[in-house]
Amino acid sequence: MKTALLIGCGGKNSLSIIKACEDSGYNVINIGSTGQYKIDWVKLNIIELHKILVQIKDPINFVFFNQNGSTLNPDNFTQDIDTLNLWAMIKAWQHSYWLSSQLPFFVIKTLSNKLNKQAKLGWMLSDYINKDKQGVETHPDYSGNKYTNYNIMKSFNNTSFDCFGISPDFSESESAKDLYDIVKEICHGKICNGEIFST
Repeated sequence: MKTALLIGCGGKNSLSIIKACEDSGYNVINIGSTGQYKIDWVKLNIIELHKILVQIKDPINFVFFNQNGSTLNPDNFTQDIDTLNLWAMIKAWQHSYWLSSQLPFFVIKTLSNKLNKQAKLGWMLSDYINKDKQGVETHPDYSGNKYTNYNIMKSFNNTSFDCFGISPDFSESESAKDLYDIVKEICHGKICNGEIFST
């Protein structure tokens, strides 16, 4: 049986990803607030994540990164922030960068000897990877994290992995079905080559 490793697929919007993997005959390992490996995103650090990853023994055929974080909002740029709150914000910003952008790189490199040569690696992206998208500056750290993920995805695609991104529009009524269809096709061997799929 093939194995899918899903990161951050515990929410409603990611149920389609889990179902598509299961319906494709994959054993699903889910790391997140729900699933086999329950974590506290606020407290997750590199040591704790390493301890989880070394417990995974099966070869992995599919990985999908759906976790993300954001700290900044428009008010941060217009309102005064006292010193302690500013320090706390910067600390939270650093943590959200670790979760959003560094974690996928860490997972792939840590599990490199367990990743099947034909493994598919995917990222949940956003239209905010486009600098010209209206509102891209509203949450600059979120947009920056997604753009970093896009570049990491493309860089791994230039190695031996077949990588892809998904840019969802969860306001669309058919987005859950579209997400399911995209993931199922990829689970069944669709070649991605760094492509971004939209729902």
